[in-house]
Amino acid sequence: MSATITPSGSANPVANRLRREFHIDGIVQGVGFRPFVYGLALRHGLAGYVLNDANGVTIGAEGSPEQLAAFARELRELAPPLSRIDHFSERELPLAHDPDFDGQFHSQFRIKASQQQSAATVAISPDQGMCEACATDVANPNDRHHHYPFTNCTHCGPRYTIIRRLPYDRPHTAMAGFAMCPRCAAAYENPLDRRYHAQPVSCPECGPHLNWRSGRGNPLAEREDALQAAARALQAGALIAVKGMGGYHLICDARNEQSVARLRILKRRARKPLAVMMGSLAEAKLHVTGSEDEWKLLASQARPITLLRKRKNDDRLSETGQPAAPLAEGIAPGIPYLGVMLPYTPLHQLLLDACTMPLVATSANGRGSPILIECDAVVRELGSEIDGILDHNRPILHPCDDSLVQWAGGRRQTLRLARGYSPCTPSLKQAVRVPLLAVGAQQKNQLALAFGRQRIYSPYIGDLHSLPMQGHFEQTLATFRDLYDLKPELLVSDRHPGYLSHQWAKNYCRDHNATHLEVQHHHAHLLGVMAEHDITGPVLGVAFDGTGLGDDGTLWGGELLLADVQGFERIAHLTPFKLIGGEAAIREPARQLLGLLFESHSPEEISTLDIPLIKQLPLKRISNLHQLWQLGRNAPYTSSMGRLFDAVAALLGLIDEPDYEGEAGLLLEAAALRLAPGSEPWPLAFTLTEQADGPLLIDWAQLIAELLEQRNKVAVASLAAGFIHAITELIVQLAERFPGYPVALGGGVFQNRVLMERLVPRLESTGHEVLTSEILPLNDGGIAAGQLWFAIHHLATHQPVTTGCATLSES
Repeated sequence: MSATITPSGSANPVANRLRREFHIDGIVQGVGFRPFVYGLALRHGLAGYVLNDANGVTIGAEGSPEQLAAFARELRELAPPLSRIDHFSERELPLAHDPDFDGQFHSQFRIKASQQQSAATVAISPDQGMCEACATDVANPNDRHHHYPFTNCTHCGPRYTIIRRLPYDRPHTAMAGFAMCPRCAAAYENPLDRRYHAQPVSCPECGPHLNWRSGRGNPLAEREDALQAAARALQAGALIAVKGMGGYHLICDARNEQSVARLRILKRRARKPLAVMMGSLAEAKLHVTGSEDEWKLLASQARPITLLRKRKNDDRLSETGQPAAPLAEGIAPGIPYLGVMLPYTPLHQLLLDACTMPLVATSANGRGSPILIECDAVVRELGSEIDGILDHNRPILHPCDDSLVQWAGGRRQTLRLARGYSPCTPSLKQAVRVPLLAVGAQQKNQLALAFGRQRIYSPYIGDLHSLPMQGHFEQTLATFRDLYDLKPELLVSDRHPGYLSHQWAKNYCRDHNATHLEVQHHHAHLLGVMAEHDITGPVLGVAFDGTGLGDDGTLWGGELLLADVQGFERIAHLTPFKLIGGEAAIREPARQLLGLLFESHSPEEISTLDIPLIKQLPLKRISNLHQLWQLGRNAPYTSSMGRLFDAVAALLGLIDEPDYEGEAGLLLEAAALRLAPGSEPWPLAFTLTEQADGPLLIDWAQLIAELLEQRNKVAVASLAAGFIHAITELIVQLAERFPGYPVALGGGVFQNRVLMERLVPRLESTGHEVLTSEILPLNDGGIAAGQLWFAIHHLATHQPVTTGCATLSES
């Protein structure tokens, strides 16, 4: 299918004309790039063509030198908002007859049909939230897209979740089965229409439609009736599944405590915060507070879940001046933040408008399973526990969760990289010699690939503890391998042999005669920060997280590393303590606290301490754990700052049994935020101990002793704030010992907003450049990006990879 125009002002003599070919790669398909080129050519009176191929966009253009120069400049400067130009090249073409110009040297510019090539490199655009123009169409009673839940154009709508193969054309998408009606076809074929070659374009006459089903999957209503039936059910307190862009959500009235409690039972999630979808920015402002940067982040077209501070109950007034109905306390119990998102599809907007209330919206999946994308699976796994399913018949080919972000330390932090942001496809300045694959960590897994000059960071996959999640890992990898016809020759993983991703990479290399690299976990955290900033180091890296296997066989997590892309030197770390029971200790903060206390107290002394968590334990239980601690049986040493957070939260009586990873740190943060304005945190500090032959030790003993002394004399808020501020001063003190290096912050501990709001200005005030991840997750979701960055530079400094199943460690 092609379109042709005849530009005005085309009477210039051939002698004054040139031909040039432009090639552009990046995010240039599915974002309105070809109609943009077409319009630009029309404006400048050029002849020629534009086409998509598997590597990007190719343009052949003929005109005067002045016309071509202006055209080339505006290609870069005026590109469509969702596009991204990574590489731009141009070359002269002879003016001799060229079939691409059909012999029409001076009169035509065409949009040509896409070309299929064997090796694809074009970047896939992430799914995009509804644009303002489409929102206007949906709200307009005189527009044929009025109230149509699947309205989209080249500036918005699904991309990644509906693509089967490249190039991104309708026959290669989940829309292949929907034949366009004459009006949609006319818009699709008109280069001056914003729906030109918008692959999911459709309308009520020819496109997907809604179905309202029972929890057992029985059809009950269609189209507008289905939407209204779902809205009535939600208003009556129902719990339903709704098919979105990248999977099904479980949805209920966010004001209804009983509905929220029922949702928690279904998800087997006692306290982990749930996200709320608000109908508008104005409605969100009734329930949360934010800075201008936070409001922009929330309302951006990516439409991420954004963590914002809750308003107090007496601080919520509607436009009428009346108090806004409060949200259910069970949505995010005990913490000061609420995850809020705005509707990102017309379906969500229409449902919210029909309900006239905020809705809890969380992924429809069981614990340890990926988000569900098929109605049959929803019925099979959840049908007996939900009241209905708002379904539709546009297939979801690739699951994709909602992205999660926050604003901390004066910059964006990405906690989960998914819809709206991923696939994330930063380009490389130099091409890699062989295809690379980084398989990430065990938790918050994501994949990273590189081939040619292209990097790809996959959407969030999740924790690889269950068979369904391991299947999701393999399916996500298969998606990118199939799209780009990739056969990775070098794989890189974490060093931990127990990680499923490590085992998968090792087996793949054995079976496919590929090479396997291993990168230490905390080095990878810092490499991820370096990758985002496109630097090779050295940096002074602070890697504070839960746990990762260290080079000495212990579990690291409170590390100061002098790092570059080749390796690192461990120059300071938290004094190690024992995790009694290994993995069991992570699930029981009492074990972590005892691991600290046994260093200086007997079981009898500990049993007399007035600590709620300790008072629950019989002396015999404490003695048995002490024996395990003494013997070192299943009690590995750790230097983890994240585990220290857990122990301090337990000591202050903030947590008993965690419901989700990071809960202890979040409760400490919540406690610190309760410190009265103008009050000073209790002075706490770590001490640094020199070792004759080794890194500095960051000693926590005095800090813990002070907390024990003051726990019943000083407000918990003051002690919690004092602990977080002690970490700030520790990092500043360490940075001053190693001047001249940028300070890179990596690991999940730096998701603590109280810490970041104090730390970043303190470091910058002392003259240090502070590097953090903003696009990539700074938690384990960024590990794959760091692993990939190491592999890229390993290739740049080593001999070409030879096939074989050798396993190499970083130097």
